[in-house]
Amino acid sequence: MAKPFVFKARLNVADLYHHANHQEVFTTALQKAETLEHFVLKLLGYCALSYEQSAHLNSTQEKQKPDVWLEDEQGYITVALYACPLELDEITRLAKQFQKLVLLIKEDPQWFETVKERLSYVENISIFELESNFVDSLSSALSRSLHWDIVIEQNHISVSDKHEYYETHALKLI
Repeated sequence: MAKPFVFKARLNVADLYHHANHQEVFTTALQKAETLEHFVLKLLGYCALSYEQSAHLNSTQEKQKPDVWLEDEQGYITVALYACPLELDEITRLAKQFQKLVLLIKEDPQWFETVKERLSYVENISIFELESNFVDSLSSALSRSLHWDIVIEQNHISVSDKHEYYETHALKLI
């Protein structure tokens, strides 16, 4: 059985949209069944929600938990973020389970075309799309370091890993 690839992550987040600056330092692992793309999107989703002190990262791939989530004082999940496109029936089920459902995906116009008509019935969902080359570049750079400086603006995300600089538009589809 292959062991997960472990990272010591240091993420300096400047969230200009929520007026928050903070550093997140933790150990995380790329699980054997997890793609680099999913791992990168999950980390970016965590950065986007980490302005809240109750943000949690699903680093062990627990099936019953979202990739990233916010909890209230009683431990109930209020915001659930999934770092991948989901099937419509899964979206409907999860939207009933959580107050707010967020999908953070890599560009996938075909997937969105197949689900967008029926998503009008789901009121508590937001879908954000990042450019493919941005996600692919960050995935390739993981072998160097997971010490990122991230700037989040309303429609823009940039990441620097001390060697390269990456930027993308964050398009809100819904």
